Amino acid sequence: MFFAFMGVVWAIVGSFDPFGIYDSYFAQTFWGTAILPKDAQIATQFLLVPLGATNAGYFILQYFIAKHAFAKRELWAYQAIVTGFLFWFILDSAMCLFYSGYFNILIANIPTLMAMMPIFFTRRYFVER
Repeated sequence: MFFAFMGVVWAIVGSFDPFGIYDSYFAQTFWGTAILPKDAQIATQFLLVPLGATNAGYFILQYFIAKHAFAKRELWAYQAIVTGFLFWFILDSAMCLFYSGYFNILIANIPTLMAMMPIFFTRRYFVER
């Protein structure tokens, strides 16, 4: 539910982090400045509305899968959570590498991968139903 909450915050606040750390790296990487140019800031704030809303909806769905089917050790739930995560991780990391957005891999992708590690090791507890 934390990630769903963060999606709502992104949509409402228009920033990935309230401290400006992500925005600073974003501005440095793509504009060579300490802060985003005004047009880029407005465009980013707008783009975070559908992205944040999608993120919130996706993680609410994941919550219900985890609360019900994953808790019952249903194999499809494990596969849904792991496959969805890996799809995001690979695509997001590849595009970050393509655009030289290495900061995103360090700030978001690697910590999320580390948080998911325990899930990967639970596969043997899930059975086909």
